[in-house]
Amino acid sequence: MHHGGMYLVLLIIFLETGLFFGFFLPGDVLLFISGMVIAVAEDSTHIFSNDVVNLIFWQVLFICGTIAGNFFGYWFGSKFGPILERQQKDYWLLKRNHLAIARNFYNHKGGIAVCIARFIPIARTFVPIIAGLVKMDYKKI
Repeated sequence: MHHGGMYLVLLIIFLETGLFFGFFLPGDVLLFISGMVIAVAEDSTHIFSNDVVNLIFWQVLFICGTIAGNFFGYWFGSKFGPILERQQKDYWLLKRNHLAIARNFYNHKGGIAVCIARFIPIARTFVPIIAGLVKMDYKKI
C-alpha cells in the first residue's frame, strides 16, 4: 500500500471490465485480498484516519473503476464497429454472421444480458465491447 498497490488493483479492475485482453486478469480475487489488506493494514498506509471511511473510500473507487471500464468497453466497441462493418472479409473470431446474431440477441435481451454478465468473470469483459459493436442502446448499459 505504500507504493500504490491499491491503485494498481483499481487499474486491473478497470482493465478487466473495459479492455478486450482483460479477461484473464484476476479482478475478483484482487478485490477480496484488497479488502483484507485494507482491514489489517497499518494506520500509516490509510488515506483516512477512520477505518470505516477508508474502506468506503476504496469501495467507491473500485465501483467507479468498474463502471468506467464498462463505459470504456462500450465506447471501444462503438468506435471499432464501423471499421469492422466496412471490411468485406470475416476475421478469425469476429464474423459478420456472429455480429448479426449478437445484434438480434442484444435487441431482445440486451439489458438483462448486461446485468447478468457483470457477475460472470469472462463475460463481463466481452459484453460491453460487443454491445458497442452492435450499437446497443447506450441507456441499457
